[in-house]
Amino acid sequence: MRGSGARRVSCFMTHGYRTRRLAVDYSIPLMTDVKCTKLLVEAMRLIGHAPPMKTHTDCIAGRRMTKLPGFIDVHVHLREPGAPHKETFASGTAAALAGGITMVLAMPNTQPAVIDRASLQHAQELAQKGARCDYALFVGASATNCGTVGELAGQAAGLKMYLNETFTTLRLGGIHLWQAHLAAWPRRAPLCVHAERETMGTVLLLAWLTDRAIHVCHVARKEEILMIKAAKERGLRVTCEVCPHHLFLSTADIDRVGGPGWAQVRPVLCSPEDQQALWDNLDVIDVFATDHAPHTREEKESANPPPGFPGLETILPLLLNAVNQGRLTVEQLILKFHRNPKRIFNLPDQPNTYVEVDFDEEWIIPERPAHSKAHWTPFHGMRLKGRVHRVVLRGETAYVDGVVLANPGFGQNVRDWPVRKLLPYSTGTSAVPPAHTTITSPERHLPAHLEPELEMNDEFIRLLIAASPEAKAQATLPTKPTTTPTVHFGAPVTPAMPASASGPPPPPVVSPVPRIRCDSSGTGTAIRAVPAISDLATRHGHELNLIGRHVLTVDMFTKEHLNELFHLAQTMRSRVVKDRPLDDLLRGKVMASIFYEVSTRTSCSFAAAMQRLGGHVVHVDESSSSARKGETLEDSIQVMAGYADVVVLRHPVPGAVARAAHHCRKPLINAGDGVGEHPTQALLDIFTIREELGTVNGITITMVGDLKHGRTVHSLARLLTLYDVSLRYVCPAGLEMPERVREFVDRKGITQRQFPTLESAIADTDVLYMTRIQRERFATDEEYQKCCGQLVLTPQAMTFAKRRMAVLHPLPRVNEISPEIDNDPRSAYFRQAEYGMYVRMALLAMVLGRC
Repeated sequence: MRGSGARRVSCFMTHGYRTRRLAVDYSIPLMTDVKCTKLLVEAMRLIGHAPPMKTHTDCIAGRRMTKLPGFIDVHVHLREPGAPHKETFASGTAAALAGGITMVLAMPNTQPAVIDRASLQHAQELAQKGARCDYALFVGASATNCGTVGELAGQAAGLKMYLNETFTTLRLGGIHLWQAHLAAWPRRAPLCVHAERETMGTVLLLAWLTDRAIHVCHVARKEEILMIKAAKERGLRVTCEVCPHHLFLSTADIDRVGGPGWAQVRPVLCSPEDQQALWDNLDVIDVFATDHAPHTREEKESANPPPGFPGLETILPLLLNAVNQGRLTVEQLILKFHRNPKRIFNLPDQPNTYVEVDFDEEWIIPERPAHSKAHWTPFHGMRLKGRVHRVVLRGETAYVDGVVLANPGFGQNVRDWPVRKLLPYSTGTSAVPPAHTTITSPERHLPAHLEPELEMNDEFIRLLIAASPEAKAQATLPTKPTTTPTVHFGAPVTPAMPASASGPPPPPVVSPVPRIRCDSSGTGTAIRAVPAISDLATRHGHELNLIGRHVLTVDMFTKEHLNELFHLAQTMRSRVVKDRPLDDLLRGKVMASIFYEVSTRTSCSFAAAMQRLGGHVVHVDESSSSARKGETLEDSIQVMAGYADVVVLRHPVPGAVARAAHHCRKPLINAGDGVGEHPTQALLDIFTIREELGTVNGITITMVGDLKHGRTVHSLARLLTLYDVSLRYVCPAGLEMPERVREFVDRKGITQRQFPTLESAIADTDVLYMTRIQRERFATDEEYQKCCGQLVLTPQAMTFAKRRMAVLHPLPRVNEISPEIDNDPRSAYFRQAEYGMYVRMALLAMVLGRC
């Protein structure tokens, strides 16, 4: 065939092969059967449009992928408006997605700068058209906007103050301007400073004098990180970020980067000693951020090169490589590049958002990254291990292996999202609604040593309102919510009674009449009574806090409540594990522990929680109380409420805790009421799922055992409706989940299925929730023996389960879990019991207004 003009088959690639190869590489649905294609075309003709495509269908890959949360870059310069040749929202957010970043916070030093309502609106319009990932926009502090910029706090990511020389016209020259902005900007709104060396010391002092939190951008030097460490140890509310070019480059790398012009950046590249100091104080660093500052190659090669490095496409691979080298852990990566940014900047969750990375792939950073308009990187030529494979944003595949699939405009301004929508900060007088809708909104006072570690998942609007002088005195709310909350708060807090229960249901819980304290000055001061849960019907769920509230049912909680509670519990767990005392948090407080039913874990974990926080416990059980003399529950509660600051009550009769709350003038927490509810157990169950699996969304939970009498599964099923889950039930005949619970779950759109055997349900289960058959709930021992022993989790059954799943049990167990499974790493029930203490520590602190 030589010289004939023909080609050997192995020497060329057909169009069909190339198409199939592309479909596999980029996870694109492809039809190769002609008959099926004809049927699809005919179906499209009949319905008149193309069928919806589900781009979030998982890719099938031969590589080992690790799923991580969508990462957040809180320091990005996108150059629009004013310099679209350097970067635009479309190109910059494409680079962000390629780097595994699903949310960016854009800085205000554009042309013109974002310093007032008109410039912010213009930037928002450009972002709305161009952004491919989610975003929020900073506003800048200037010499002229001190008195007006606070009005934009609700729409902005935060306020940026430039106090040192950099690439901007916004540098604040005088310390009087620094003081003015620190005093005028709403106290709960994020405030960032570009402050180096002596300037940092000055602004830390001012922040301490004005008692406000600040975030220090791009810390680079040894003396700076040590200064922030000392400030934190002394209780200053300061957080900080570090950029990859200061972690991975130093003055020793200037020639490799390309010389002094290419290495121009602010803050400048520092010495290897400074670089090592950052790694040595990694626990002081709160956030990883790129300070993505793109300039063209021509500009960097000029006689006066502008300072700045592009970094969006390389930050996550650099950090993954550090994980592989043992310099960083995955937990630290997630904390500093996802959780802490959310906490510090009050950012919402991005639903169905995650990043898939390949920790094992080795590659070399190219000289010209594909997506940023800068088309250069100071890290080119570095060999890394770890790469971004796929990014899913709000359920849609936004990036796969080098290709950005999200279109311009797909990104959303997270400050516009309804669940965290912010109201403008106002110094004017707000309108007064009808008197019956006026509710005092107490401020939350966090201890200085805890506040930097907590996620401020309170609705940002409430925090901003609480910052204004007139709102500190009184916050007003509309009579009815403008939107239907996820959880309805208007129904009376009366647990559903079983059909066999006799007597009328207890009356709705109402707040006692406020008492008046008459002190020696002769002034009458109203003591705030415990608000009823029914009062919450007039408020949006995300505007609520738990201070002084009765905790009677899981229906009172919103997703925002859970996020705040769980992050506080994580903080407390960390401090307990590290032997850092918390005994000043509830010092002087007393908890009344009243248990009319036997308990080990609930009673002891509440007592341990209170004592670890510095409080005291007064314990009463049925054998030691005057109930044996005939004292009513209502009388006992009123007496004990006089001795304590919070009451924890367990009672065997459904609805008894709600009835007791009607007579309790202190916050009352339901520790279980017969076959009704056990809200704190449901809280610790979901916390356990988060800790064991990393997420509660997108999983299948199988509940096994006595579902009829198990108050733990009743509360857990109701609370899980706040998440995207599937529920499965396995139980003996006659012990099915009550219809009222199934109907509630069904109304929330959660899938429920009944399975006949444990083996038939376990294969696809992510969380196996075992419960005991409750002997005390049966009328006769014969009925109990019929049900006992039917559902037992054995090592043989666990061979059908996933390698990554969790086995939970509220305990005590009888014979439903073989002791041989205790050593299986998937068995989480003893860790679950320990988690209960941390969750109850967090709940007590929140209810008593200390966090």
